[in-house]
Amino acid sequence: MNISINDLTLDQKIGQLFMVAAVADEEVAKDFLSKKSYRMNKEYVTELITQYHIGGIIYLGKSDTEKQIERTHYFQSISGIPLLIGQDLEPGRVGISRLQAMECFFDNKELGERNEKDTTYKTGFKIGKYCKKLGVHINFAPVADVNNNPNNPVTNDRSFGNNPELVTQHAIAFAQGLRDAGIIACAKHFPGHGDTNVDSHKALPLIMHKRERLDAIELYPFKQLIAENIPAIMIAHLEVPALENQPKTPSSVSRKIVTDLLQKELGFKGLIITDGLDMQGITNHYFRGQAELQALLAGNDILLCPVDVPAAITVIKEAVADGVITEQEIDEHVKKILDIKKNI
Repeated sequence: MNISINDLTLDQKIGQLFMVAAVADEEVAKDFLSKKSYRMNKEYVTELITQYHIGGIIYLGKSDTEKQIERTHYFQSISGIPLLIGQDLEPGRVGISRLQAMECFFDNKELGERNEKDTTYKTGFKIGKYCKKLGVHINFAPVADVNNNPNNPVTNDRSFGNNPELVTQHAIAFAQGLRDAGIIACAKHFPGHGDTNVDSHKALPLIMHKRERLDAIELYPFKQLIAENIPAIMIAHLEVPALENQPKTPSSVSRKIVTDLLQKELGFKGLIITDGLDMQGITNHYFRGQAELQALLAGNDILLCPVDVPAAITVIKEAVADGVITEQEIDEHVKKILDIKKNI
């Protein structure tokens, strides 16, 4: 791909910021679709690609592998700029087990308990090869959360364990496996979703620890992954007063967390992606389209799973017209996305 930022209109640039939800097969994902309040079927995603120039797709729900490959080929064929394809393919119940006709893997908890970094590396590599087959460029893994709350409804067996060093070593090994298979790894859920007892899909979790504790446990794996050049990081929807003193401000829309902490203090230069903007940990606090703008202002590059793409694009364009965000600032995000696409 040889597309310059100078070749794109403002509409095309804004579209590149969005990675929208899609399903590979409406029949296989029927139950999943019935629980969602917004569309992600083939016809609607086609419209988003052709009319709004969206930059990427994340597949959600259960999927038949051959049908996903077929659908990806179709979506790519109608997009003027190659799409960045993402999927949650961590080992276990939330990830690769949703795909039909895939081999079984130890989940992250089991990998941590075995504590064989070579096994974790091979798991990442094998899953990376499956990503290649599927046309997936970025795997939203590894989970770098430290599972130190037995009442956590989100992390649990998705974490490698409750020891920050163990989590770090296995997250690095898994990411290296993906890298060696030619897949972009994305560590999640910054700044650390381990010690919560609320599901951010349903509400905004509150983490009351002081900065010293966060540095020693929650942030520790991410610092080490950054040192190992992890290419992407996903930002969670969490309220963390020690990092953001404005009440009820999710970490995903906090400039203090995304720009000041992650980029400036910790030195992360890679791709920054929000957690799903369809989750109630964020939708409960913003009108449609506003969360996407705030996430962009905070420093995120990719807006994941927006509920209402047309509304969000309108809000962002109005913000450019009003000087709330400049086209040059949008360019900086889009350049990072285009740079990633040059190598997919």
